[in-house]
Amino acid sequence: MPQEYEIEVAEDNGKFSVVEGANLLETLQDEGYEVPSLCGGMGLCGKCIVKVLAGGQAPTESDRQFFSDEELQEGMRLSCRLEVEDDLLLAIPSLAQGKSEEATAKSELDEQIIDIEPDSGIKRVLLDLEKPGRGDQRADATRITDEFEGCFSLPLGIMNELPGKLRENDFSVTVTVDDTEGRLLSVEGGRSQYESYGMAFDIGTTTVAGYGLDLETGRTLYVDSGENPQGKFGADVVSRIKYARENEDGLDRLQSEIIRTINELVQGFADARDIKRKDIYRATFVGNNIMLHLLAGVDPTHLDQAPYIPGFTDPQRFDAEELGIKINPRGKLVLLPSLAGYVGADVMGGILQTEMHKSDGLNLLVDIGTNGEMALGNQDKMYAASTAAGPAFEGANIEQGMTARAGAISHVSIDDEGNLELEVIKDKRPIGLCGSGIVDTVGELIKAGLIGEKGAIVSGKSALPRPTINPLGNRLIDMDGEKAFWLHVDNNPVFVTQQDVREVQLAKGAIKAGIEILLEEFGATAGDIDRVYLAGAFGNYLRKENIMRIGVLPRIDLDKIVSVGNAAGQGAKLALINRGKMEEVNRIARSVEYIELSFRQDFTEKFMSAMSFPEAEE
Repeated sequence: MPQEYEIEVAEDNGKFSVVEGANLLETLQDEGYEVPSLCGGMGLCGKCIVKVLAGGQAPTESDRQFFSDEELQEGMRLSCRLEVEDDLLLAIPSLAQGKSEEATAKSELDEQIIDIEPDSGIKRVLLDLEKPGRGDQRADATRITDEFEGCFSLPLGIMNELPGKLRENDFSVTVTVDDTEGRLLSVEGGRSQYESYGMAFDIGTTTVAGYGLDLETGRTLYVDSGENPQGKFGADVVSRIKYARENEDGLDRLQSEIIRTINELVQGFADARDIKRKDIYRATFVGNNIMLHLLAGVDPTHLDQAPYIPGFTDPQRFDAEELGIKINPRGKLVLLPSLAGYVGADVMGGILQTEMHKSDGLNLLVDIGTNGEMALGNQDKMYAASTAAGPAFEGANIEQGMTARAGAISHVSIDDEGNLELEVIKDKRPIGLCGSGIVDTVGELIKAGLIGEKGAIVSGKSALPRPTINPLGNRLIDMDGEKAFWLHVDNNPVFVTQQDVREVQLAKGAIKAGIEILLEEFGATAGDIDRVYLAGAFGNYLRKENIMRIGVLPRIDLDKIVSVGNAAGQGAKLALINRGKMEEVNRIARSVEYIELSFRQDFTEKFMSAMSFPEAEE
């Protein structure tokens, strides 16, 4: 029999046994520990850190790339490179970081939704039925369906219980019907509460937000979010597709992780409002198309290879019990429509919320993230595209990047005298930078003249452009031959490297190039844009001036830029509480023209040009 070893996790005194040779990262993830692995366990991102307090093995070459000699002596290791060959006592640094601020923010961005009459199609009705007799020998099911207009079906589970339930309650029952589906969802004895609930979910690559609503009034009763646990299999969708392809149970694991998180949000709603999960009768979902494939358990592995054909783009409807989502088992799960493999239901939901498809003026919707998704248009015509911006804007592929947790630098300011100020989440000691902190840092260094048009950090004090910013000269350093800028100096300094700047250039260049192509297709220029909607929690935290300074957007007036928060989630809520809005978003998806940027010969040229920083051109 294989040798077994015991692993103990110091943070929660958790103990479990594994067989010799097991991969430590996979073992920890299987035990429910949220250990990040942005590269999918390939040993490339350096995020799956553990500290081996007792036991362990010699460091690998990958460990030596990420840790100093002192850190290696302290037991720092990449868990994805460690095969268990001994009993281990571990500390897991990521467990102490707390909930992501962006995850919290995404759920808190609960703007007033468009004023519409609730009409979800879910109805709860008290029926005092005529009792059977010689003059009324209708079947029990017919006795109920005759009370409603149209044709209604009864699921077998209801049919099985119906005869007893009617007679036990003297033919007085409360019935829940779904007009949209034409079927009964529940039959309950007596005068049950006249309340029905639904949930809307935005499944982001990084964050999952859930909203609980009263379907009778349309009121939002509950809002919460959490990090997408699939992140431990890869920071971006391509990494997750690769994981699904290369692991026999990869798709099942990715699906089970997201369903577990959704069910936690469902239970949170039920607990917070003291309701039963069976009284949640519908859930709507938005997200990029790959996230929806992983939710449904549909093979996504054709989506990272040309011609990038998805399994589905049309709206999908499932019974809750089909996917194991713990609302009413007969309740419907509705996935809003996508447009293409990389323009998902989140964009369609954003268009629905902003109503840009009804506007006379020209509007641009941009969701800045790992996948830069964008839509341009008005009531006459609309175009959409997506570009692989990379995860730099979410803190990944950055030397000291992190999610927006306590200790992350979220904002940076440099005044005319060269004084630098940092905003740190929860006012903790800085330990890294989140996405908004990266954007601010690069933007402020451009303003101060410390980053040139092509993205190079200046070489040293002698290269400083103005005497007034000489105080910043001491922050310019050389790290193993690479230029860097110190943001925070102590025993554990925080800095931005030249490679970090390059990552920002790649991300922003891809988005700007995509916008330029959409403008050309529309026959418009940047000056014709009346409104720019920045979508997502991340967009809500970005400073407009630094977005313009680094060149994510073409040159437009700052007052035209509006942060609309989680517009995708708001679109999901609209489709939940009003079936007319669901029909409307389906029409939107059919009317928007998709532009596949990877097939455009001019995209590479525009991308290379868009990597330059525009502030230096002034």
